[in-house]
Amino acid sequence: MLSLMHRLENFTSSRNTWWFCSALMLGACGAPLGPIPGGKLQGDIAPWPANWVHAEECENVLLETAPDDPYSVTIWGIGIDDNFYIGASKRSNQWVVNLEQDPRVTLEVDGVLYRATAKIVTDNTTIATVGQKFIAKYDMDPDNLKGEGAFYRLQAAR
Repeated sequence: MLSLMHRLENFTSSRNTWWFCSALMLGACGAPLGPIPGGKLQGDIAPWPANWVHAEECENVLLETAPDDPYSVTIWGIGIDDNFYIGASKRSNQWVVNLEQDPRVTLEVDGVLYRATAKIVTDNTTIATVGQKFIAKYDMDPDNLKGEGAFYRLQAAR
């Protein structure tokens, strides 16, 4: 009986390890898998839209940073006119560090890729507007916007 229990524990442990390793390998090969970062996003690049109405119902978007060594994540975002905004809860997140070093990014919204340039938002009026839109879209507690995070404006790459 003890031998059977030991084998079952080993099977469960090895199966969990296999799933974890498989998820990590998949993440390194392409798009992120849920909270697990990925690599280069795949697909054709579309022209930057005149507005982001089509993105209002998309809960998550994908963002690729570091084009020379692609690193992609699943994040939240909102569109205002021809700008797209993303938020970081911490500026120490790897994707934020990457885009602050190199602002060239690729954004995927509803399966469509767009090339963009990211810039931190420093204007208090814009921060308040973007913050309110995030609160409304994601039913967020306003206290979540306090702290070391930041918003970034994505604009069409030139």
